[in-house]
Amino acid sequence: MFHAQRAAVLFFKRILNFDKEAVAQREQRHAVRHLVEPGTPLRAALRLGNHDQAVRLLNLSSGGAAVQLVLLLDFKRGDPCRLRLELGGRALRLDGNVAHQLAETSQTKLGVEFKFANFEEQKGYLQLLEPVAIGASLKPGNPKLVRQKEAGLLTKQYHGSSDTLLTVWRHFAGQAVHSFEFRMHDYFVRSSTQPKVLEIYTCEDQEHVQKQGYGVPALKRATDQREEIRQLFHWIVPHISHTVPDDIREYLAQF
Repeated sequence: MFHAQRAAVLFFKRILNFDKEAVAQREQRHAVRHLVEPGTPLRAALRLGNHDQAVRLLNLSSGGAAVQLVLLLDFKRGDPCRLRLELGGRALRLDGNVAHQLAETSQTKLGVEFKFANFEEQKGYLQLLEPVAIGASLKPGNPKLVRQKEAGLLTKQYHGSSDTLLTVWRHFAGQAVHSFEFRMHDYFVRSSTQPKVLEIYTCEDQEHVQKQGYGVPALKRATDQREEIRQLFHWIVPHISHTVPDDIREYLAQF
């Protein structure tokens, strides 16, 4: 019913180019559900039978989604469905089956298990999932393990999946946010206050770094990957967990 051939939709061409090994690793974390924040730029619609309706995304995993319907529909577990996910002007249509349902008085929540048509479709979905997963996974680090090296500034760190590390510097006086550095995989963004711009970097070849014995990653200015790294950052920010303070999330959104 839903399995017409479709061209693959990728959200990134120069970064997050997951190979089959990386995809297999994410499949092992199949049960991890990432909460989708209400302010997400992701838009979703569900086709169930002959009905289409916009839905609210509740959470996403590597193999499925939980959504909230506005209109009650007649369906049962195992029914075929199609979830349309739109982000940044690109739309991904994923076939699947109803995995479970929870009917309520004025709405219905249901789970969708995806049936990826091919590897490229799965890779496109995992690219879309990554900003959600990174943002939702951020948690405060142990303050006792954070080195305080900047005079007049207090360093805070937040750790997440995929080697994610958000480092934030606050002024001691008043605690206002001064600046940040955000590592996402081997991509880095930093805030510059004079002028107020987003600086974008990539990590040098790891083998070279190890040979040189550097204790921290060696960075270089991003070139051909620059705009996609910027886009990844912009898509992560609305999905950042509320375990990160509001003023930090608001500060990141300014860039």
